[in-house]
Amino acid sequence: MSLYGLLYDIISVIGVGMQYKGENMGKIISIINMKGGVGKTTLSIGIADYLAEIEKKILLIDADPQFNATQAMVDYYKNDDYESEENFYSTEILPHEKTIYRLFKLQTDMMHSYSTPTSDELIVNLKENLDILCGDLNLVLVNKVSDHTFVRRIRNFIDDNNLRDEYDYIIIDCPPTLTIYTDSALMASDYYLIPNRIDRYSIVGIDSLQKAVKNLIREERINLKCIGLVYTMVTTSVKQDKIRVNFENKKAVNDIDIFSTKTSVANNIQYGMSGTIPTKYKASKEDIEAISLELLQRIEGDAE
Repeated sequence: MSLYGLLYDIISVIGVGMQYKGENMGKIISIINMKGGVGKTTLSIGIADYLAEIEKKILLIDADPQFNATQAMVDYYKNDDYESEENFYSTEILPHEKTIYRLFKLQTDMMHSYSTPTSDELIVNLKENLDILCGDLNLVLVNKVSDHTFVRRIRNFIDDNNLRDEYDYIIIDCPPTLTIYTDSALMASDYYLIPNRIDRYSIVGIDSLQKAVKNLIREERINLKCIGLVYTMVTTSVKQDKIRVNFENKKAVNDIDIFSTKTSVANNIQYGMSGTIPTKYKASKEDIEAISLELLQRIEGDAE
């Protein structure tokens, strides 16, 4: 065999290896809408919990300062051993700075520059196949930061700790506002999923989100795709159906694929004894299962 032939074979093997690795790397999905009250967090924790049940390795990142995803998950999976006056979050998470705020914490000492935390320093295990990077109210302080490098903090944390190799899917619960940590979540993501409640103001959040995403893609040169829109808290009313038809005729929605699956109104998630995780209730779990399977199908189809 000639030298050129040998080099060609080596390059081909390396190329196949790189392609194989790329196809099997974990996918990162931001769940986001610029309008609150659309079931974003419920969808985030539901998908994360269900995918873990079907043996996908999942990391849930709570990037919303309200940290409702953290409260729901930690309360259900970690608070059984704690008395009513204390909880896992206040005793094991905050005192040790095991939250997302650690990624964005301001540098206060010129002698100690920022370095990416390790996954062991921040990530908390909830159950088999499901971990969480907890949210933190202090995240609101990041909005005062003018350092543009902060938008790379989530992506760098994932890359520096090789988390794509460790997890099948990383789900990011985003806030309903345009912030530096919202951009950071989107910068790290391969896809974004839009939960949308059908009401008269639903188009406002979609329009704002699409403009923000297009601007981020243009400025940062990232490959970020909308995997689709999921209707949430759907009823069978004629009024809501008319609003849906009007919504789908809007220009901002023309390029968005709408999931065939949806979530229905479920009051037990708000008031049920099993907390706010939708997979703990039969009807809600069926909705989440259908959405999760359609999500996996769409991602797999995009990779082909």
